[in-house]
Amino acid sequence: MEEKETKRSILVTNFESTYQQIKAFAPTLDSNVFKQAYIGYLNLRDQGKTHSSILSIADLSIHSSQPRLWIIDLADDRVLVNTFVAHGRGSGLTEAKSFSNRPNSNQSSLGFYLTGETYQGKHGRSLRLDGLDEGFNTNARARGIVLHGAWYVGSKILKGQDRMGVSQGCPAVAEALKDKIINLIKDKSVLYIHGSSKTYHSALLNEQLATESLMASSITPEKTLLDSMELNESGGLL
Repeated sequence: MEEKETKRSILVTNFESTYQQIKAFAPTLDSNVFKQAYIGYLNLRDQGKTHSSILSIADLSIHSSQPRLWIIDLADDRVLVNTFVAHGRGSGLTEAKSFSNRPNSNQSSLGFYLTGETYQGKHGRSLRLDGLDEGFNTNARARGIVLHGAWYVGSKILKGQDRMGVSQGCPAVAEALKDKIINLIKDKSVLYIHGSSKTYHSALLNEQLATESLMASSITPEKTLLDSMELNESGGLL
């Protein structure tokens, strides 16, 4: 029981420390949403699927008139970008309420993604996304779900209406920020798209595995050497 509590406290302590660091610069980022994204990131890092310190979170449970995309550098707990992001028109015009992995649904897909390569498409420079949650976003490539710039995203849009424009399912950002965002998150960083859903679930939201990942990463070569020296000096085996 004590060992279980110790392991749990490692995850809680690391999460709370990181969240407190970024909260001042991301006051509208919900702690539970960040915790889910953080746990998934740790598990993907442990699986060797990402070596990037960048974690991006799009919270589609927030109204599109609010900046709801955060790009965070977990290496030093900094919020690099907080801006607007569009959702798919099939998910709802004013708020994103429906989500799908189906082609031609025009809906956003929830879950964890790895960012892929850049390419030149109909929206100019864009970034491919690979969905990792079976049944929820794994058709992203086939559907052409990518991060791209769009004229209908940005604060200027709110001068004429009370929401962002909508995409065909892509997380679209303002044209003026497109290149900056793509450069920050390209090449296998983690993107977590959250939404109000009672059905979404993911194997990547495994707290036990995330805790073990944190424990393993806290064992440095220097610590291992010191432990070995202590064992040797006390008569133990090297």
